[in-house]
Amino acid sequence: MKKILTIIMIILVSLGILIGCNKKEIVTPDPSTGEKQEDTKEDETYDESNLSPKPVEEEKQTHEVVLYFTDNDLMETYRIKTEIVVGKDESVPKAALEAWINGPDHEELGALVHTNVIVEYVEDVNGVAHVSFSKEIQDSNLGSTGELMLVEQITMIMEQFGYNSTQILVEGIIGESLIGHFYTAEPILANDPDSYRWIDEKESREIVLQNVAFRIFEPIPGSEVKDQIVVRGLARVFEATIQYEFEDGHFLFDKGFTTASEGAPGWGEFEIIIDLDEIDFNSGSIILYEESAKDGSRLHELVIPVIQAK
Repeated sequence: MKKILTIIMIILVSLGILIGCNKKEIVTPDPSTGEKQEDTKEDETYDESNLSPKPVEEEKQTHEVVLYFTDNDLMETYRIKTEIVVGKDESVPKAALEAWINGPDHEELGALVHTNVIVEYVEDVNGVAHVSFSKEIQDSNLGSTGELMLVEQITMIMEQFGYNSTQILVEGIIGESLIGHFYTAEPILANDPDSYRWIDEKESREIVLQNVAFRIFEPIPGSEVKDQIVVRGLARVFEATIQYEFEDGHFLFDKGFTTASEGAPGWGEFEIIIDLDEIDFNSGSIILYEESAKDGSRLHELVIPVIQAK
């Protein structure tokens, strides 16, 4: 009998301990005496509804845009398609300009501005795109040709979004120019996009000889020629006019001029063909030069030696 009573007592004590574990003591003052008294309260049940809702991820969309970059020699601007990811409430034109600042993903193209340049805003003002950049855009080390290309690329990027002209600002202010060579106090008209080649259309041409005014693709200096001499290259000369002579040190066989596709400060393509049917020589030289508008003197002479094949 004693064993049964002992077992019952152990069970009752265990139940009391379990019940006490589900209660927490709360000390509250007695209203009548002001003394603290103990009270018990059931633990609150864990409720997931008390948690803050998880933030909803911002919806993003992918857009295909056209960006414009110059080749590494600053000779020509090319267009290239690229994809950008833009948030639902973000500006696609602004995001396109930011992708342009980050530079091209193509080894034959280069960027004209530093990646620390910030696109502050893009606004539509009576149909004209107002694009404001941070002051770092004025730190670009560019000559007149480079600045022209820079302004041109900004304007052409905005053209695809329906803007025929773009006003460029720095920190919200319209200035006379960005770097000091090109007038930017008024909106700049966009060109025809089809006047720019896609990067896939770029020919792989190796420059075999050059100076500040000429870049020659052919002939290779010292190469053999037979029926004719073909001189192909790029020139950056006044009014696009290229003077040339062909001689062997004793006789002047040919002399004339040709016109490049573009005048300075741009680089224009040109081609000269010299017929050798009635010319006999061992070694000769094609001499290219620019004629001074001031006194007619020769500027930027470039000599291309050739050998006649027998």
